[in-house]
Amino acid sequence: MFFLRRKLTIKQIKNKVKEITNSRYKCISEYYINSKSKLKFICDRNHTFLMAWNCIQQGQRCPICKTYTIDEIKNITKNKVDGYVCISDSYVNNYSKLEFKCDNGHTFNSTWVRFNIQNYRCPICYALSRYGSTNPNWKGGVTKLNMPLYDTYAHQIDFCEEVRRDPENNDYLQVRCTESSCREWFRSSTKAIHNRLKTINGKMGGESRFYCSEECKQKCSLYNQVKHPKGFININNIRYNQSEWAQMVKEKDEYKCVKCNSTEKLVAHHIEGLNENPIESADIDLGVTLCKKCHKEVHEEIGCRFVDMRKVNFCPNQYL
Repeated sequence: MFFLRRKLTIKQIKNKVKEITNSRYKCISEYYINSKSKLKFICDRNHTFLMAWNCIQQGQRCPICKTYTIDEIKNITKNKVDGYVCISDSYVNNYSKLEFKCDNGHTFNSTWVRFNIQNYRCPICYALSRYGSTNPNWKGGVTKLNMPLYDTYAHQIDFCEEVRRDPENNDYLQVRCTESSCREWFRSSTKAIHNRLKTINGKMGGESRFYCSEECKQKCSLYNQVKHPKGFININNIRYNQSEWAQMVKEKDEYKCVKCNSTEKLVAHHIEGLNENPIESADIDLGVTLCKKCHKEVHEEIGCRFVDMRKVNFCPNQYL
């Protein structure tokens, strides 16, 4: 729903003029049309002038008073703010830059309108007042210390990780070590928390789980494992125990390629595919020794190509 702002009355305008100019200016008009219509004002030096209300709100003031001298600027600066000094040698108008010096010895530039009307002060002092322990949001330098805050990260990972407040400092976050025999509470780094969140949200590969030490990381059965834990042997893979068979085939052929008599880069090749005859695949008489080059050439022949030897080409659908 859209609401129109109520139009100000001339009485409200007069009160606002006194408020924003610290009673140095008065509106002496009797009628007010809109913010762009000219009104009559009088300043503290008894100069009368015409100006629109929106110009007064934007910081514009008496055009006659623009003719300050540099000495007047320096006196006003000294009386207005303790410790501040105008160190410029010349003054052109309200919008020309002047150089000021604060009570802490910092120098900065500002227009006279900005300094006198808008109360602009030393930007260096302001920045220092917002830096480090003087900042109202100061939490002990957690960015440099690389320490995660409980209020910042706990609600983002508590659905998949155990979290708690650090007993020594309730502002910090603690997580549990992933290693099953450890499960110690420890204070993780902010970077580790960020990496874990990226993996949870699919923005980074891996899992980036939490470990209290490098020893626990290497000991954990889940670390660096994509499909299976460490030491896992897939007994359904008919090739997992073929290394002894391959060695016996090479001994049978006297460690020579039966095709080119090469003795380098030898492999044991099944005459019949493993999927075609898995029961007799361990028979050394169904294997021959080939060099790597001849082995590649053999598997390029139709009927012996890897695509031809897929399990789907030999087994009925009900056995797949």
